[in-house]
Amino acid sequence: MLDAMIVPLLVTTDLPPGSDVAQFGRIVTGAVRTLRRGDLAYPGYLHGRTFWLDRPGPPGGLRREELRFAALLGFLSAAGPRGSAREVVADARAAITVAISARYGDLGSPPAVMGIRSEDVRERTPETAVTAITSDAVPELAAVTRSYL
Repeated sequence: MLDAMIVPLLVTTDLPPGSDVAQFGRIVTGAVRTLRRGDLAYPGYLHGRTFWLDRPGPPGGLRREELRFAALLGFLSAAGPRGSAREVVADARAAITVAISARYGDLGSPPAVMGIRSEDVRERTPETAVTAITSDAVPELAAVTRSYL
């Protein structure tokens, strides 16, 4: 059995107009497939749901330059070096920031990535949110995470 840490996670960021919230979820969940702490790489798995936090734009749509505020709530499983949830979140933050920047460029500020309460994931995820899951992850991490959903 794999020794894994489970961390409830919130990721928020601004995205350019016309962005796809499902693609945002794929980018975030893909980013945590391999986490790093120093020279050590370790596997991660994120099962989450993505959604827009802002209201739809005015009639006629958003102005071309307006960013939209997206979020992902979910559970991150990681099988890495012994450490705290804070360290796992920091490793995830680093990976997610690189992936978001690579896809969307400089959005003015890095994504916010933070550990939250399990209840917040369950209570605050809208029913209309789009599921996002790390693909090609270590199967044991996926199995461990399912028990939290």
